Amino acid sequence: MRVDGIIIGINDEAMETTIKRIEPYKNKGTAYGHMISRSAILDGRRLKYSELVKESISRSTGMPCDLSVYRMPNMAVHYIMNYLGKKNIKIEPVNNYNFDRLGLRYLLENSSPKFVGVSSTCIVEAAPLREVVDYIRGINSSVTIIVGGPFINSINFEYRDEQQKYLLQRIGADIYVHERQGEKTLYQIYCELCKEKPDLSKIPNILYKDKDQIFRTVKEPENISLDEDPVKKLSFYENHIRPPVYVRTAISCSLHCAFCRYPVLGGELMYMNLKSIEKNLDYIHSIGIKYITFIDDSFNIPLDRFKDILRLMIRKKYNFCWCSFFRISHSDEEAYELMEQSGCLGVILGVESGNNTILKNMDKRVTKEKLYWGIQQLTKHNIISYASCIIGFPGETVTTARDTIEFIEYANPTFYDLQCWFYENAVPIYNEREYYKLEGYGYSWSHKDMNSIQAGEIVMNAICSIKASCFMPSLSFNLWSLAYYISQGAKLKEFIRFSEIFGTLTSVEKDDIDENYLKSMNELMNVFSGNKALYDNLKMRNK
Repeated sequence: MRVDGIIIGINDEAMETTIKRIEPYKNKGTAYGHMISRSAILDGRRLKYSELVKESISRSTGMPCDLSVYRMPNMAVHYIMNYLGKKNIKIEPVNNYNFDRLGLRYLLENSSPKFVGVSSTCIVEAAPLREVVDYIRGINSSVTIIVGGPFINSINFEYRDEQQKYLLQRIGADIYVHERQGEKTLYQIYCELCKEKPDLSKIPNILYKDKDQIFRTVKEPENISLDEDPVKKLSFYENHIRPPVYVRTAISCSLHCAFCRYPVLGGELMYMNLKSIEKNLDYIHSIGIKYITFIDDSFNIPLDRFKDILRLMIRKKYNFCWCSFFRISHSDEEAYELMEQSGCLGVILGVESGNNTILKNMDKRVTKEKLYWGIQQLTKHNIISYASCIIGFPGETVTTARDTIEFIEYANPTFYDLQCWFYENAVPIYNEREYYKLEGYGYSWSHKDMNSIQAGEIVMNAICSIKASCFMPSLSFNLWSLAYYISQGAKLKEFIRFSEIFGTLTSVEKDDIDENYLKSMNELMNVFSGNKALYDNLKMRNK
């Protein structure tokens, strides 16, 4: 069997595994508190929101549930497969490590790939990548393992040289791609590996291991035009209702929020033109897709381009249900009208704070009054709003944090996520660290007005107290996941109820479980009872 390379999608680590790894450090910052505030205990096991959803669907329907947002075609896998396939390189996709492990074993045992590529999309720790690397090594100890994607780019921007090398050694791969796109770099690696004596030092944008040392090559941005090959062929799991698919029409972001490193990692801003977008959407429509998720960080910027895309979808009568990130700062009444007409299911909002001083510190270029107006417009036009908020950004006090909690209550987005601020070095606010007396890193930090422990306690208490909006933690589940489950037969009202109950169960330790907790958990496990569409979907695949 000819296989030139294998590309592997995400390894979604179980909450129990994560907790076991970070519990020894529970008193050093709020990482442990962050995890328990977005999970609950069922039958002695701590499960995150997405794990509880699957368990609830299984118990509610009486059918084993294998539904997961990670059954959507993995974008990194399919972009690389398309790019290399056009160069006559045979790539076998492993869309998701968790579901497709046996298929990966079969490929490793029955073919001789030059490399196995592993995506680090949605990864924030080395451990899930190391698990994949060790699994591959246990089957084929000689194949070259390459890791690329956002986590590798993050390591290179965030850490000093020795720290970088330490983290890369923990992952244990042979080559690391440090490039926001990476398709061209991976092609060059493949060509070099085909030689009798490969010389990796010639290839830009990589770090590679040689005799227990890690070497870095020159950085050369690829900047492959999004219009060069706008249509990406997709593959799907057999006997599954077609899930939503990801669509990218731009790379990077024109804004520079003080807490965000995405413009740094994303590099030069690139847009796909309208004609290319139309070609891509035509293909997606032709294969029977009904739900799409635009992953552009600022989909509605610039606003005129955004409206042109919406008018295109209306004119072509695709009848997609679509989701995206959305900046209320760049919106007007016409935009919301076009969103509804074009089939917008929902949007993720970077609300961040309900206090104008903190919003100014963040350089959000929006006021809480405009944010409130935007959320009401979304509600008016029957569009799900998912408000992402953080507590603890420099300048935050107990009073400003209270403003954010009150904002969530009176703005009443459909869903919200509230979490402790995560401090990174490669962000604009780092340049003001002396003024704010900012110290630490990640979920362990302090500044002149607050520390991470205080912020974490505020978050935990707020999740238990907020009633107007429903808590949905982005750690394992967000609007993309909701769209996926709706495409498979779930109903919005079921997830509203699920989130209402879930918010009352978070942050509870095993010793604190009482009769009320067990009663609520039992209700959570029956939220999807009577859903015939879900039952029929699972029955079809469990024959």
